Amino acid sequence: MPRLRTPSATVPMIRSSVVNQVIAAILACPGGAAFLRRQYGMKSARADLYERIALSRYLPLFEDAAALAGDPLFGARLGISLPPGELLGPIGFLVLTSPRLRIGLENLAHYIGVWQDATEITLHDQADTVIWSYRIKDPSLWPRRQDAEFTLAATCAMIRSCFGGGWAPFEVHFEHPRPKEWQALQAMFRAPLRFGQSANALVLDSAELERPVQGANAGFAPFLRRHVEDMMSGDQEEVRLAQQVRQLVARDLGRAPVSMTALAAELGLPPRTLQRYLAEEGTSVREIVRAIKIQEAKALLETSRRHIGAVSQAVGYGDATAFWRAFKAWEGISPAAFQRARVKKR
Repeated sequence: MPRLRTPSATVPMIRSSVVNQVIAAILACPGGAAFLRRQYGMKSARADLYERIALSRYLPLFEDAAALAGDPLFGARLGISLPPGELLGPIGFLVLTSPRLRIGLENLAHYIGVWQDATEITLHDQADTVIWSYRIKDPSLWPRRQDAEFTLAATCAMIRSCFGGGWAPFEVHFEHPRPKEWQALQAMFRAPLRFGQSANALVLDSAELERPVQGANAGFAPFLRRHVEDMMSGDQEEVRLAQQVRQLVARDLGRAPVSMTALAAELGLPPRTLQRYLAEEGTSVREIVRAIKIQEAKALLETSRRHIGAVSQAVGYGDATAFWRAFKAWEGISPAAFQRARVKKR
């Protein structure tokens, strides 16, 4: 993996809506739950569909799901069957509420970064056709056959929901080499396939992009657009790696083990690499965990009447005595004294 450069070191992420479908498929396989826990440290699907996980974990997870299911066409089958809202959430529905398909696909290209980092979607007009292309920009994130076939199949399914089940593209292009199952894959797309291309793409009839979308609710579109714009504006500020680690620590504190190894695996980085990048930003996993624990402990002591033992567990301490010592070292007073002082100030 190429070295990330500070101060803008980040790990490309994807929202959990698609990841959850892959996790569910693995859990349905014999031995899938044990594999998921052992290989990825996951026990179940993510409760928050907007939560992010690293692309470098998602892509191999998808490949493993196909292998466990014994179905090389797993990604394509999932894409064909998945409702658009489960693929891209509000962005998928924004496509479906657009008055014309071209506007919908332009929205998808414009807003894809809200749902998936390091990803490029483009529309190119060529004579009577339009090339809709999809590409993950980091070449080191490979293999990614399942994601590519899933994304193009899901996009076809989305267009068919606009125009009817008989719709098909002119051609379909894939980055990866031609698989043994190419004929079955071609039957799913109902179009000629080309492999080993520079990007994954659908070749579309340009006239069809100007057709009205069936059932489009133009009145709903502005609300969806506002929601997606709000998400985008929240993502505009560059998120450095340390902030990504803080988000993961805050999510898992008191709920799952937090360690250098677990965090590095979540971000798809070797532990030493994560340690080095954080050091370049002037921090460490230990410092981040400590800061989050202080923040969470003080918030709980200030705003609730929880017993000290319950607060200690909530911030990842199994031993209340260890929490008492740590808190006194942080604040100079005991957790109970801190809580009493805050209650008096109310």
